[in-house]
Amino acid sequence: MHFKTLHFATCCVLATAAMVLFAADKPKSKTSTPTAPAVVDPYSEVQPATETLDLAMYQRIRDEGLNHSHVMEFASALADGIGPRLTGSPNLAKANAWTRDTLTKIGLQNSKTGVSSAWAGSSSTPGLAWLSRIPPS
Repeated sequence: MHFKTLHFATCCVLATAAMVLFAADKPKSKTSTPTAPAVVDPYSEVQPATETLDLAMYQRIRDEGLNHSHVMEFASALADGIGPRLTGSPNLAKANAWTRDTLTKIGLQNSKTGVSSAWAGSSSTPGLAWLSRIPPS
C-alpha cells in the first residue's frame, strides 16, 4: 500500500511540474496593460454550509495515477540511464535534454532547456551565500 501512495504522490509532483513548465511559456498579451488583481481576504468570504466534493473526479485522478502512470519509467530513465547529475556536468545536460524531449513527446508545447533567471545569488562574503526571488519582468 505504501508503494501505491508513493507512486501516486510522485505522479502528482511530476504532473504539477509539467503544468508549471507549460504555464510559464504562455505568450504575453501586448495589447492590454497588466492590472493588479483585487486583493480579497479569503476569511471575509461567506463560506458554504457544506462542501461539494467531486468524488468522480477524485477517482479519475486516482485511477490515472495508479493505473496509467509513467513515473517509474521516467525515474528509471533518469536514475539508471543517465545517472548522477552535478551542476554543470555532462549528465546534467543529458538529463535536461531528456526531460525537454520527453515533455515534448507527451504533448507539452514550448519545452526548452535553459538557465532560469528566477533566482539570484550573491556571495559577497566568502563562504556565505544567499538567494532572493527576482520578480518576473
